[in-house]
Amino acid sequence: MEDKILNEQIEYYRARAEEYDRSLSGTEEIFDPAKSILLGLGRYKRILELACGTGFWTETLLKISGEVTATDSAPEMLQITRNRLGDKGVTYQQIDIFNWQPEQQYDMVFFANWLSHVPPKALDEFLDKVHRSTRPGGSVIIVDQYAPSVADSVIAKEEIYAVRPLEDGRQFTIVKVFHDLDTLEDKLKGMGFDVAIHKFTETFFLLSGKSKT
Repeated sequence: MEDKILNEQIEYYRARAEEYDRSLSGTEEIFDPAKSILLGLGRYKRILELACGTGFWTETLLKISGEVTATDSAPEMLQITRNRLGDKGVTYQQIDIFNWQPEQQYDMVFFANWLSHVPPKALDEFLDKVHRSTRPGGSVIIVDQYAPSVADSVIAKEEIYAVRPLEDGRQFTIVKVFHDLDTLEDKLKGMGFDVAIHKFTETFFLLSGKSKT
């Protein structure tokens, strides 16, 4: 069932691409604390962004790096990001993260609102890929939810899934997991990262990890 849901999750974001920014309109300011932390980290030569979506975070990453590799499984999302930001400083790659293998290392690996779409059984393998993508002394930055919102609770299905509707009435089942922050911190420390976690609002967090090895 899990592979079926992961495929459906990709189809959901492909179908949602054109309405994604409309669905977030008016809520963007909740991420201002995370953006402030990100902008205060200094400059990074090369950044890998996983699951870039429509480029909301890519735009901020370009303020701290001249070379961002923006990836997503949905070509529609990548095209919106390209239309929004152009090609200067950004390389676009379509990848299915669950079937992707790192080939390069970066000064920062960043992903926002993606970790909660990683099933618990796939977490260790995913974090290993993140680790292998991060150069010694580099950073990992994660922005996501540590607790469900009221809206999340309404659409929750079983323990790790949610049913998401589109404007046209279609519904898709996706993975939606609120990974335990202590467990996440322990896993990253075990990989050689120094970890700091900053909570903002009642549901979101930013985790910064600095690689020692």
